[in-house]
Amino acid sequence: MAISLRRGVAKLATASLGTAAALPHWRRLIFERLFGFLALLCVPVYITSVYLCVIADLWSMVVFDTLAYLFLLFLLYFPKLADSTRFGCGCLLAFAIGVGFLIAIGPSGAGFIWLFIFPPLVGIFLGSRASLYAQYLNGMSLVLIGLAYHFGWLNWPDIHGYSLGIWAVVVVNFIVTNAMLTLTITYLLGKLADSLDSTLASRQATVLGLAKLAEYRDNETGAHLLRMRQYSKMLAAQRLQADNPPAELNDDFIQDISLSAILHDIGKVGIADAILLKPGKLTPQEFEQIKAHPVIGGQVLRSLLEYAPQCTFIQMGQDIASGHHEKWDGSGYPLGLKGEDIPLSARIVALVDVYDALTSPRCYKRPFSHQEAIDLMIEGKGKHFDPELVDCFMAIHQEFEVLSKASLDDAYQPMAQPTMV
Repeated sequence: MAISLRRGVAKLATASLGTAAALPHWRRLIFERLFGFLALLCVPVYITSVYLCVIADLWSMVVFDTLAYLFLLFLLYFPKLADSTRFGCGCLLAFAIGVGFLIAIGPSGAGFIWLFIFPPLVGIFLGSRASLYAQYLNGMSLVLIGLAYHFGWLNWPDIHGYSLGIWAVVVVNFIVTNAMLTLTITYLLGKLADSLDSTLASRQATVLGLAKLAEYRDNETGAHLLRMRQYSKMLAAQRLQADNPPAELNDDFIQDISLSAILHDIGKVGIADAILLKPGKLTPQEFEQIKAHPVIGGQVLRSLLEYAPQCTFIQMGQDIASGHHEKWDGSGYPLGLKGEDIPLSARIVALVDVYDALTSPRCYKRPFSHQEAIDLMIEGKGKHFDPELVDCFMAIHQEFEVLSKASLDDAYQPMAQPTMV
């Protein structure tokens, strides 16, 4: 029996994640809420179970219950576990509890209930293929437990009239109804994942198209938008890992800023070509007109919010478009905001936008080296930029350099010359 169970666990652990890539955020949220509620609910259940097991002299179950509860807390609060590992272990915990109850106290409702929810949980967190392995693991375990009961290898309480035939009927009905529920859940989740993928792809395509309209007018390439997305995501993720991250900074924030960052210069659609495309230095009057693009961008995105007020990435895009030229010391524009009055998303994009502008070639300047850009970023710490963001940038500046060089090499690689025949 032990060998079969180990093989089942191994197959479950290595099974394809199916649609896991499409629903990572929701799976994390469901896991935290479901297993967090379970941990809270299990406090009285654990105390009661231990008390009854002590009375019945089932010390093995006391140890098992204790280890299971400690393992549950470990899955919830140990931060370094990968999602797939956390989800897989959480599902296997339900399986282990179900098998433990059946082996220790016989065909109880508790054991069957835990095993019944095992494949649906696997389907939710690990995908449809993994749920098939979970059903196989359930079926093999129930068959082996029935055989162990029949040959007297399990010391169950005496159940008058109970037989292997009754166990077989229960097992068959259990497996069929469990398969129906699991297949329904995994089918619906697959459709939800496809719909979510389509929605996210459409949203990203729309936003990229909107942003490229502004960038093409400014003689930029699409690579600039992709760098802005990646730079912003990298810096936001590093700030989340640093000391005392802002309350608003979480996984949702990072996901939104990776899309919203490319809307930073959308207001340039309202600037005249003669100014926007001027190769030389701008006059003071022309610079004043350029300074209007954050206001225009903010107004454009604010108008979109009237149709989608709950759309968080447009809300963030408005903050970025209107605030990415504000400075930490209050000397920026258009509103002269200072310090944390500037939205966090705008402070992040302000820093990465300057870095990208410095290290990219422009019609009016040469590209600065990475070290030159670093020196200017440090010089702007506490003046132009949020000092904590500068510290986070310095912690990962090598990653910025790698991405910058790779992107610029691809964008400006000379075309191959035709071969003479």
